[in-house]
Amino acid sequence: MTSTNGPLADAVIRARPEDFLVEEVTAFEPTGQGEHLALLVQKRGLDHASMVRHLARAFRVPPGRVGWAGMKDKEAVTQQWVTVQTEASDVPDLGHESLAVVSAERHARRLRLGHLTGNRFTIRMRQVDPTAVVEANRRLTTLASSGLPNRFMSQRFGYRGVNAVIGEHVLRRSPSQALAVWLGTAGACWPEAEQRRREDFDAGDFGAALDAWPRNWKPERAALASLKAGDDPEAVLSRVDRRVRRIWTDAAQSAIFNEVLRTRTGCGAMDGDITWSHDRFLEAMEVPTAPPVPTGPMWGRSMRRAGGEAAALELAALRKAGLTEEMMTAPSAPQGARRPLAIPVVSPRCVAGFDDHGPFVELGFVLPKGGYATAVAEAIISGT
Repeated sequence: MTSTNGPLADAVIRARPEDFLVEEVTAFEPTGQGEHLALLVQKRGLDHASMVRHLARAFRVPPGRVGWAGMKDKEAVTQQWVTVQTEASDVPDLGHESLAVVSAERHARRLRLGHLTGNRFTIRMRQVDPTAVVEANRRLTTLASSGLPNRFMSQRFGYRGVNAVIGEHVLRRSPSQALAVWLGTAGACWPEAEQRRREDFDAGDFGAALDAWPRNWKPERAALASLKAGDDPEAVLSRVDRRVRRIWTDAAQSAIFNEVLRTRTGCGAMDGDITWSHDRFLEAMEVPTAPPVPTGPMWGRSMRRAGGEAAALELAALRKAGLTEEMMTAPSAPQGARRPLAIPVVSPRCVAGFDDHGPFVELGFVLPKGGYATAVAEAIISGT
């Protein structure tokens, strides 16, 4: 992540996982008894799905018995609460050097997605003169005063950045196009190692593509096996794991939100806005409350519609994505919600220092759940 703007222009984040620390902020406390084991888990350089698989394997339970409140970054050192429905009283060997249990206690219920307050971040920026701490602090203070534009970052859109495109095809009920982007060369930005198998898909040689696809890429392999067996694209797509399809449609939903945010930047309040209060988060952080902020659309079956000029802008973004209101209320559509266009940046701090890896400028702050720390870092580095 680089910029050409001032003393922070060449700053780099995530030079190593220890440069990006994430700690869950939550009021969660284990009850001390119950059918679940609550684990305070620390992981390093490990993605969320792998963490769940390793815990499930260690406790010898299906992955569906592992609960969590939020998914944390892969290229980071993160700490969070997880529950495992198990009769085990002791924590077994997790069999992974990048995963550890800090504490464990019985708990009555499964942790559910969203049951957290926010996340505390500590980010060390490298390849920067420590004197840049003055400018970094100024930018962070400004951001804490004005709020952070709440856009979705690249993590939301997959390693190739095409999850939103696949999701749009799913919502349009265009299965052939969705499969072509997912498995073929219709999508952009695939690694060179994938080139041949994607060409095999395009040529209709699904067997060759299946043989070339790594065995741990289970959804892709299952889809190719179905195509090889002669199933039609609609049937193939309908059998893709529901969690994978949700990743795609959520990404499409998020891309539309980002478009609304882009068009509204600097516009202030609009007629017909639906607002969002951050008071619960701010009170939990013991800082002064703030006025409500406008929201943008997370289009879906149950989304509350804005009115007036806000509604017109949101519909324009939906149509720009090639989607309609009818598509976003179909059974395959996401649930839908409103998302604040800006979020608070709390407890900001900025210091400079040296360690075994050289000089750094360190940022510290807390964001409410759903906020992207990389958006803060990008704003600090770019000055925008």
